[in-house]
Amino acid sequence: MIKKLVTILVLSAMTLVPSHRSFAGKGSGPGGGTVQFRLGDLKLCITEISPDGDYSLQFSNGEQVLITGECAFKTHEPKTFRNMPLPDCRTLMTYCFSGGAHCCTTLFIATECGPGRSLDMVDLAHTNGEVKLAVADGAQGKMIKVHDWQFAYYGTEDSQIQLSFADSPAMTRLLVFDNGHWRPDRIGEFSQFYSRLLRQTMHAARVSDRKGDTELTASLAIKAAYYSLMSGKPVEKGAEVLSRLFPIKWRPESGKIIQDIHHAASEFNPVEVVR
Repeated sequence: MIKKLVTILVLSAMTLVPSHRSFAGKGSGPGGGTVQFRLGDLKLCITEISPDGDYSLQFSNGEQVLITGECAFKTHEPKTFRNMPLPDCRTLMTYCFSGGAHCCTTLFIATECGPGRSLDMVDLAHTNGEVKLAVADGAQGKMIKVHDWQFAYYGTEDSQIQLSFADSPAMTRLLVFDNGHWRPDRIGEFSQFYSRLLRQTMHAARVSDRKGDTELTASLAIKAAYYSLMSGKPVEKGAEVLSRLFPIKWRPESGKIIQDIHHAASEFNPVEVVR
């Protein structure tokens, strides 16, 4: 099991509304009015609820509320992307930041592709910047880059390894639009994309090691092993990458750590279907 000093679930900071509850109307909060965005029959209402910038976010379908949440100050404006993820499709993205030093942000993705419209919710954890779009070899259409933060404050049981947040690895992952919804990519699905990340990360780890930055080198070694697995290489190859790059004093722990890395890469799924 991965040991963390802090475990925060972003959904605990939000109020989820059952889908059978009726929509409350536009209204206005004490801090201001409501701004609306539409994507077909999906409507997004953002209402300021305090002078400090707090606001509520609500997606509805006609009179039916799909989800609502209370958010801290606005980090990014909602944005609609045309021809995303495929030609003639549209995607509306909006963020809900719940506050905190490093955490937490939820991304809502409303997608209109053909006759169908979907709404997915993505736990971005500690990521506070806007997500980036990506195109990978062999992929159809655009994808969304997110980060796997499962190794934030990482430390193994009964060892001296403990990464600070500043040196914690955040691995790049891709969200793919598949069968009407967004999902995380799978191990080996985009081999060339992760092979490039592997080469870049291994180079960075060697540079860090020459500078004597032990924690950063360990963090980059974990990232490199993760990308090795994501590129489709067997666990044994990932273990070789980890052991080769890991600081000498931590190499005895690499056997346990590669299992945590494999589990994290295999089980990563920050997406929840709303509609």
